[in-house]
Amino acid sequence: RPPPVLAWRRWRRSRRPCSPSRRALLPPSLVSMIVNHLKSQGLFDQFRRDCLADVDTKPAYQNLRQRVDNFVSNHLATHTWSPHLNKNQLRNSIRQQVLKSGMLESGIDRIISQVVDPKINHTFRPQVEKAVHEFLATLNHKEEAGPSTALSEEKTDASITVQGILRFL
Repeated sequence: RPPPVLAWRRWRRSRRPCSPSRRALLPPSLVSMIVNHLKSQGLFDQFRRDCLADVDTKPAYQNLRQRVDNFVSNHLATHTWSPHLNKNQLRNSIRQQVLKSGMLESGIDRIISQVVDPKINHTFRPQVEKAVHEFLATLNHKEEAGPSTALSEEKTDASITVQGILRFL
């Protein structure tokens, strides 16, 4: 059996996407370790910042904001202001009506398609693949170093898990 890093490189070169049925075979512990590695690298925070920086420039966001503003203005126009008006109750009523209208769901879907989707293949995927490759390389390096009393049982189990799972990639 080839070492995990070689198997990973071979899979990566083939550029075949991981099908949902194969993804389901990933042990939760391996997925958790990879996600924690990505978090420790700050990738999720970077992706979030990149997307938030672009959101307000996209037509879908501007359209959604205008629709919500108009909805709220029209709703408030039907109420007469008085010092005894329960503002919290009015705010909650508007919030519930906006949620019931469905405009947020469709607007957010459009925002995602304009902001996130274009970045997935060209920005996010290469960075995630690189980080996963580095993670697997560190596991392979620890594995090649031989069993050590310094390695925790969890890390040793992770190396074995990686070897087993790369057959499915």
